[in-house]
Amino acid sequence: MAASKVKKLYETLRKKYRLPGFDELDQEFEVSAIEAESGLLREIRKQISEKVGDVSSLFQSVLQPDTNLVDLSESRVFNEAEKQRLFELFKRLMVADRAMAGLSIENDEKLDAAFIKSFHAEWKKLKPELVKFIKRLRDGWEKETEEGEEAGYMG
Repeated sequence: MAASKVKKLYETLRKKYRLPGFDELDQEFEVSAIEAESGLLREIRKQISEKVGDVSSLFQSVLQPDTNLVDLSESRVFNEAEKQRLFELFKRLMVADRAMAGLSIENDEKLDAAFIKSFHAEWKKLKPELVKFIKRLRDGWEKETEEGEEAGYMG
C-alpha cells in the first residue's frame, strides 16, 4: 500500500483514538513502510516491536555478554553505574516488549491504539538516553586498543 494511503487510513484512526501524528510515528518507527490494508494499528505495533526488539537485544548483549568478541568488547565500554542505568532502560523496553506480546494475542484495535499512544510518549523520554548509550558503543569501537591488550582475546 502506498505511503499516502497508509497516511490517509491512519488519519482516520488518529482522530478516533487521539493518536500521535503520522509523520512523527513514521520518523521514529518507519510506519510508511507498512503495506497491509487492514489492521493498521496492529502493523504499527509490529513496527514498534521490531525497533524495541533491536535495541533491547543490543543492550542485553552488553549487560549479559556472550563469549564472542563483539559482546565482550562492548560490555567493557561501560562502568558498573552505567550498566545499572542501562539495565533500567532495558527493563522499560522489556515492559513494552511484553505488553506488545500480550497485545498480539488479544488483537484489539482499541488496545493497540492505547499502547501506541502511551509508548510514543515513553519513547520520547527514552530515546535521548538510548541514543547516548548506542553512541558510546560506536565510540568504543573507534578507540584504539589499550596498550598491552590483545585484540583477539577478551576473556
